[in-house]
Amino acid sequence: MSYLNTLVNIPDPTSLILIVVGLAFIYLGSRKGLEPLMLVPIGFGILLANIPLSGLNDPPFGLLYLIREKLLITEVLPCLAFLTIGTMMDLRPLLRRPWLLLFGISGQSGVIFALILALLIGFDFREAVAVGIIGCADGPTAIFVSTKYAPHLLGAIGLAAYTYISMVPLLQVPLMRALISKREMNIKMPITSGDDVSEVVVIAFPVVLILLSLLFMPSALPLIGMLALGNFLRESGVTELVDRYAKTASTSLADVVTLLLGLSVGSALSSNVITASPDLPIKVVTVFVLGIIAFVGDLIVGILTGKIVSAFSVGRVNPAIGASANSAFPVSARVVQREVSRAAPGNIILMYSLTTNLAGQITSPIFAGIILTLLGVYGI
Repeated sequence: MSYLNTLVNIPDPTSLILIVVGLAFIYLGSRKGLEPLMLVPIGFGILLANIPLSGLNDPPFGLLYLIREKLLITEVLPCLAFLTIGTMMDLRPLLRRPWLLLFGISGQSGVIFALILALLIGFDFREAVAVGIIGCADGPTAIFVSTKYAPHLLGAIGLAAYTYISMVPLLQVPLMRALISKREMNIKMPITSGDDVSEVVVIAFPVVLILLSLLFMPSALPLIGMLALGNFLRESGVTELVDRYAKTASTSLADVVTLLLGLSVGSALSSNVITASPDLPIKVVTVFVLGIIAFVGDLIVGILTGKIVSAFSVGRVNPAIGASANSAFPVSARVVQREVSRAAPGNIILMYSLTTNLAGQITSPIFAGIILTLLGVYGI
């Protein structure tokens, strides 16, 4: 039988299951339109990593192995991902309404939910921290933390984080319909922009962000520093920086980084990794369940925060914007606007939901950095 397996290259049962998972992700991304830029590379990463005798995932020179070990584990890809994100972020609306950062903070609540649950069901503390960061709903941040604290769970954590980003419409819509009344959906907010924010403030903000990170959350500096650099390139006003560096980072580099991130995350889910420890398969499945709980918790707390702010503002804030208080930018904000338009045709709150979504994107690495810094102080 072993001779036959070698002759026709039959995968072992675990590899077969993972190959089916990879094919499912390819199908969901290419045929159902669920985050195709991430799910298709992840699916191919899983598929190629589990084909026996291909050598693609074998040390020391397998292509997938090299991408994962030299670019992902070393934090190069997560940091470059934040550089590209920074070049796409217009922070003016958020700088004009800094109170919306409150929603971004509320959107990190899922981290606490998932961390506590992970501890209760038997994960050790370092694993629980890595799993909890899925609650940020931010793929690069989740990958960054897992490479430090639980590299053996990297594939499951990265896959879970990006899967839930693609599931935003499936999870967000029913929660919004259940928790937000039609009367609340009808609340109109003034349509304004951030054009009146001083250019000095816009340019200074990335530098201030780096300095604050240096003082209070140095562990997050790799991510926040690259985010700030990308945003500074975008807002510098220097033609050479904007037209060359910022444009390249927000287009070509972003595409390359996304492709390599997907392939490397998928390749971490190989049969030899999954079967390396007897309890690892159960932990991988549990990570997905905890990820759903974390993301649903984010959405619920964000909506409830919106309802509280709306009550204190005497009905001047539409609580629906709280549903986009996460890092799934800009998908979550668009879902909010679509649901508001369904319940209250003509009510436009897209600028506010995008700004709240942006607040979630910024606070996710900050929140992760605070946790990592505190753990570093206590030697964990």
